[in-house]
Amino acid sequence: MTRNYFPAGMTQPVIAVTNASGTNVPVLSPAELLAARLREQGFKLVNGIQAEQLYRDPRLAQGVILFVDARDEEHYRAGHIPGACEFDPYHPEKCFPAVLPLCQAAEEIVVYCSGGDCDDSEAAALTLRDVGISTNKLSVYGGGFAEWSTNHLPVEIGERNSGKIRGANP
Repeated sequence: MTRNYFPAGMTQPVIAVTNASGTNVPVLSPAELLAARLREQGFKLVNGIQAEQLYRDPRLAQGVILFVDARDEEHYRAGHIPGACEFDPYHPEKCFPAVLPLCQAAEEIVVYCSGGDCDDSEAAALTLRDVGISTNKLSVYGGGFAEWSTNHLPVEIGERNSGKIRGANP
């Protein structure tokens, strides 16, 4: 087992209050907790509408906007946001040669993973930050690939820029 399930800096704040019956109840929703945790790290949270707007932005084709898929190779090749770079944060050495120059050239980087309880996108953003990519450029798409595909948005199969697109209006 080589995967580090507890990367440095990945603590989750517990925000709760005690109600009249003496039990703790959360003050923030899971999405709000994620946003707060990302802000602590210096990242922005992107929602599904914003992710789709960035995907449709003409600057994506120019490399000014970059999507980074933080899932493993098997999941990436099964389907990813079209044009997204593969970047498994638990095996970064495999992806650095291809991803770093694109991240350095981009003005906005949206990192995503499976979404929901998955925090691989946060781990990837931390890894990119730690190798010198500015946090001002880094955002995390909280809904991730699960939300993207549930919304029937375009999905690319195989390698980056393979041209094998399924879904609505690539």
